[in-house]
Amino acid sequence: MTTWWNAVSGGAFYTRWSAAVSLLVAGLFSVPSVGGAGIEAYLRGATVAVLGWSVLAAMVVPVAAAERRLASRPARGVVVLASLVVVATIRPAVNDAISSALFGIVPSGPASSRIATNLVTALALLSIVAVITSRHAAARAAAERLRAALVRVERAEAHRQHVAAEARAALVAGIAALRRSRERMLAGPIDFDVVRTFSEDVRGLSHRIDRLLRERDDEMSEAGPASHGRGPGLSMRLVAPPWFSVAPLYALACFPYAVAAGGVGVGLAGIAGGVVVDVIAGGAVRRWARPPRPVVFLLVWIAAGCAMSVVTYLFLPRIGVLGLVPVLAVPVVAVLVGLCRDALSRARTDERRAAAGLAEVAREAAEIDESAGPRRAIDVLHGRAQGACVVFAARVDERAPTPDEVDDFRCRTEAAFEEILESGDPERMPASESLDRLIEAWAPAVAVTQRIDDAVRLRLSDPDAAERVVSVVTEALVNAVKHSGARRARVVARVTGSGSLLLRVSSPGRLGPVSGRGLGTVGRRVYQDGDDVVLETVITLPSL
Repeated sequence: MTTWWNAVSGGAFYTRWSAAVSLLVAGLFSVPSVGGAGIEAYLRGATVAVLGWSVLAAMVVPVAAAERRLASRPARGVVVLASLVVVATIRPAVNDAISSALFGIVPSGPASSRIATNLVTALALLSIVAVITSRHAAARAAAERLRAALVRVERAEAHRQHVAAEARAALVAGIAALRRSRERMLAGPIDFDVVRTFSEDVRGLSHRIDRLLRERDDEMSEAGPASHGRGPGLSMRLVAPPWFSVAPLYALACFPYAVAAGGVGVGLAGIAGGVVVDVIAGGAVRRWARPPRPVVFLLVWIAAGCAMSVVTYLFLPRIGVLGLVPVLAVPVVAVLVGLCRDALSRARTDERRAAAGLAEVAREAAEIDESAGPRRAIDVLHGRAQGACVVFAARVDERAPTPDEVDDFRCRTEAAFEEILESGDPERMPASESLDRLIEAWAPAVAVTQRIDDAVRLRLSDPDAAERVVSVVTEALVNAVKHSGARRARVVARVTGSGSLLLRVSSPGRLGPVSGRGLGTVGRRVYQDGDDVVLETVITLPSL
């Protein structure tokens, strides 16, 4: 019931899909009886029904516009349901007027049964369409947000790798230049000034690398939003409709007419026959018509339509050509519902893949520190290399250096240069820094504010605890992107009185009608807290 109400009040009940379905229903099997039960009368009724649909559709257009503007969900639901009641009630009068004007014939049948048939049909079919299309739209929107975030995170990671490669190349070239400069210095007169000049060259290289790394951060903070297109087009497939959504639905739509024509028993018998037909056809489709087998799909449901026609003639033998309507109506309903279900399934699959891809890329970006080598090089240049320069400059301040002192200076600087060149590969982040690096990796997609207690940070030195915390935060940030385009989140972590870690990640958004298990984190709770979606979990931490 909640799913149905969310679809009715979600602001997109009336769509091009609902228009297409209602036109097919009105023009194929919900037609007025205009002058008898033969084929000519049926065609007259279909013509009247299509023209009447056009009039009623024009009346619904303002309602469709209103439901998208109304901010209140209950108000939207009331407007939609009221419009359905009004349309179902006035449809017989509209059709009667059109039939009288075109053919001079007033359609037969009690107005009450015609109104009830219209109302049941509209509520049943359009609700199914609304449920599927609303879920499809939500899944597509979530997938789009996830893909956009993935582009931003991937672009940031690619930029980090590019800058790390540039820094590495600059270090290689810079150290080669320092070696040449050192040998020129040692080959000539050596005094305090020439050593100081060499020391300035060492400092200059470390500053260039530092500026390069800092410019990376500035460029990423100033980068505009990632441009991204929609996902690859998905070919439509005919998948098995949900159980009891085709033949029983058709029988239910015809129930008021069946009751008026033959009594309640006839109406109930038609529904029972629809259930039997749907079970047989549904089983056949699931066994023999798995995609891509559209021909088999159509043949099965055409056969189901013929079976429903047999059921109709069995209980209403004088119905005339109207008894043949299910031969076309049942496969049409099956196709529509099957296509809608496939679209929903594809959108959900797309969403799951985008979520998994984003989580994987963010985790990889958080686990590997590409700039570790260049940052260590800066420390080595400032420490060991310049320290050797300071010691050597002090020795040559008042006298020429001895050969041993020259060799010592060369060995000290060469050891520093070798250490820099050997430590250029990316490194795994320490467990204690993994959470901070994860939040940094997510920065291009989600602005995260955090409140992490010092006691928590101490315990994150345990790799297992750090891994569990990173997993929960990753899932929560994926959900933050999935449920909202706000692109902000808040992470709070504290140690409880029992010594466990309470982790709470909140972000603006709305949970869907059914909350799945996300990325599979065990022991977490996802709930709505006002305008925020909250993921909360308690993790047992190692004692200090």
